[in-house]
Amino acid sequence: MRFDAVYLSAPATVLGEGLHTREQAVADALISAQDAERYGYRGLPTATAAPVELAERAARRTLAEAGLPAADLGALLHAWTHHQGHEFWSPAHYLADRLGAAAAVPLGIQQMCNGGLTAVDRAARDLAVDPGAGPALVTTADCFPAPGFDRWGGDYGVAYGDGATSVLVDRVPHAGAVRLLSVATVAVAALEGMHRGNAPFTPAPVSGTKTLLPRVSKKEFRALRPELDFGPVACRAVVDVVGRALADARVAPDDARLRAAGLPRLARHVMDGPYRLAFLAACSAPVVDLGGDTGHLGAGDAVANLADLLATGAAGPGELLVLLSAGAGFTWSAAVVEVM
Repeated sequence: MRFDAVYLSAPATVLGEGLHTREQAVADALISAQDAERYGYRGLPTATAAPVELAERAARRTLAEAGLPAADLGALLHAWTHHQGHEFWSPAHYLADRLGAAAAVPLGIQQMCNGGLTAVDRAARDLAVDPGAGPALVTTADCFPAPGFDRWGGDYGVAYGDGATSVLVDRVPHAGAVRLLSVATVAVAALEGMHRGNAPFTPAPVSGTKTLLPRVSKKEFRALRPELDFGPVACRAVVDVVGRALADARVAPDDARLRAAGLPRLARHVMDGPYRLAFLAACSAPVVDLGGDTGHLGAGDAVANLADLLATGAAGPGELLVLLSAGAGFTWSAAVVEVM
């Protein structure tokens, strides 16, 4: 969808205060030296705070930089992939209350690791179609502590860091703003079993009582559905979604204004395979490597990438950035933004 007057302001990232280095992980036998080298992560941030506490810090940073009181928010959208600190509970409402966003409608977005960009898209669509909709704050937060999660070795081609993000979505720009030109999304629901495998349904959450190991469900899925090879499917989805986002933004794939792109913070060998190659087949924007010191931030990669690209001056006024996001299900989203 194309957006004519929607802005993303003051993107912020808050990482866990600890750091578990690659060398420590190898020494602790959490990942082999060979895989650690292939993955390319130098270290993963670790947090003692709950994910929503990190999200609150990021949100306060965004609101302060944007100069917008929380009381002026019309919506607060919070996205996550993993346990937020309580069961049978709404972390979005917790954040709205903690921030003093009494007029905001809190909404939880559960699109797994595609949640951050999905929330931005939802907030932008509301602003585009509803004249009464107020500015929206989008937050994400995820932490992956042991023993409930094996952050280094529990999955294939990705390691997980603790962190939160926040960005303001509004019809007018605030400090640190970019103009949102478009967001496109595609999905391949046949891949949902990658994160389910052949395990039976359970009557209650098992997080905390057993270690979640996505690599196990992915291995089971490959045995159950060998005809669904994730690599080629992902390549086609990336080419499709990036092409749609560029077309909606009315930007040619080789437009000279395309200065940089942020992709999911996956392992280096995965990025160099289906994701980078597919992206470059659809768009000329140079891919910037951003996740070496953070790992994958769950639902937060896209907003964290925007914050880092702006902080490093990857593009100047009038130039364009492309954000690509992906999440279990599987769903891919791409956004095109113009730097102001």
